[in-house]
Amino acid sequence: MNSPAKPRRHPPAWSFTAIGVAVAVVIFLGVGPPGAFLPRGTVCALGSVVGTYTIWAPTGMVNFPDGGGATIEAASGELNYTFSSGSLTVGALPEQPGRSGGGVGKLPPDAGIFASYADWNFTFYHTTNTSQIEAASDPCTQPYVASISFAGGFCHSDFSVVPIPDNSTDALEPHTWNGTTGLNTTYNPACPARTPGAYVWFDSTLNLNGEGVMQPFNYDLCNYPENATATLELEIAARLPVVVTVPFEGRSISTAGFLTWNGSGVVPTATYTLPGGWNWTLGPVGPVPWAVDLFTAQLPGLLAFERSAC
Repeated sequence: MNSPAKPRRHPPAWSFTAIGVAVAVVIFLGVGPPGAFLPRGTVCALGSVVGTYTIWAPTGMVNFPDGGGATIEAASGELNYTFSSGSLTVGALPEQPGRSGGGVGKLPPDAGIFASYADWNFTFYHTTNTSQIEAASDPCTQPYVASISFAGGFCHSDFSVVPIPDNSTDALEPHTWNGTTGLNTTYNPACPARTPGAYVWFDSTLNLNGEGVMQPFNYDLCNYPENATATLELEIAARLPVVVTVPFEGRSISTAGFLTWNGSGVVPTATYTLPGGWNWTLGPVGPVPWAVDLFTAQLPGLLAFERSAC
């Protein structure tokens, strides 16, 4: 007599769970999650907002030599402040109301900085390092960056002259200015309230020591008649080094960058005229490859000057 069939025994549910976990561990250890073993780099990213500050800040400035002149041409939408921290660059060119441009000849004082100012809103951000798949490492190099926009009740100055201590040289120029020189400067009660303690430091001075590609250049105009002038033109974007400083939590914080602008494509971004009968030392403003082509009179960047007797 056949014995009755015994019921088939099934392993408990927990055994299947254990097997599944074991397989998952093997897969994870053998393959890893997506991207776990791809090369990564540390890059800089935009962090949280620090605050927005209204600052009376330069919109363009060029040196003009003693007895000579300078002009600025800034096309609509081509003026900006740009800031970089490692791989991060902030500074999309904003929409600009209208077009600005101007020039100065031999005016008292006979040398100085030809400049215009306007109200800008600077929004400061923290920067933060983050890991990114298949990125070249380029971590943050400064803890803050800023973006700009026009302040409500926008106010601006016409072009005016910032005086310098010695008309024969740009080596001792000021680095800050409130923009109210008394020459063609406009202000009215509708202008926005400016943030106390916030300001823009700029550097348009002549660096006589030179650094690498930033060596000064001798420009001999001794054989030019005294009433004749030589003209040099900047056809590409201008870059003026700046540092913007604002108050934050009882202290001051800063971000370094550039005031930048470009011309219309027809008129040069900046034009300089130098009077003859002098020997001139020319130096670049800011870090630019320094090579003046005297045959075309085209410049690689903004200029600073020093005049000496022949």
